[in-house]
Amino acid sequence: MIVSYSRNFIFVKTKKTAGSTVEAVLAAACADGDIITQEDGYKHPGSEHGLDEDALHRQRQEAKLARGGERRANRSFAGDFYSHMSAQEARGQIDPAFWAGAFKLTAERHPYEKAVSQAFYRASRDGSLYVDRHLDRVLRKGAYAGHPYWTIDGKVAVDAFLRQENLKADLDEVGERLGIAIPQTLPQLKARTRPDRRPAREILSAAQKSLVQETCRVEFEILGYEP
Repeated sequence: MIVSYSRNFIFVKTKKTAGSTVEAVLAAACADGDIITQEDGYKHPGSEHGLDEDALHRQRQEAKLARGGERRANRSFAGDFYSHMSAQEARGQIDPAFWAGAFKLTAERHPYEKAVSQAFYRASRDGSLYVDRHLDRVLRKGAYAGHPYWTIDGKVAVDAFLRQENLKADLDEVGERLGIAIPQTLPQLKARTRPDRRPAREILSAAQKSLVQETCRVEFEILGYEP
């Protein structure tokens, strides 16, 4: 989640959609007083420029060790804001006039890819080789669905979608609109957790695809992804 008063935009961060990459690029252009959250809390703009994956990884590991591996009761150092905060939650914490006038954006990806990516991510966290077991659990829970983050009362609450499949071009357009310089090469954050690089539609069974289609019906309809 980024709430940038200096650049007049709000970034709603979804899961497994290159959101950390987008967050890093946009955060580098933010100023004091802007709100930038990451999984381990508030990061002061400019402290890392958000572009060094190794530095981000070390900082997250140090933060986990410092808190004994437990998540903080307060999920962010930025008041009530936290990393994967929905648009509906964020709106309640933001001045209505700023919310109405700010350019709101989010990142998205084909639902099949999100589901598979999340399964590999969870497997990598516990060192498991049984990705199929994680995939079944991920599909049942449906936490990879993006629309709960960027809809309010069933309506789209953002002005633009950055699609992972076209991320550089979409970020260039947003950068031009917001006056932000987008690096020629985007940082590849959290890209190490999926050793199987096959397209998700080759990994998922027909039944699993049907479950994803039902869970992410809104994404398929609004963003036009092919089942």
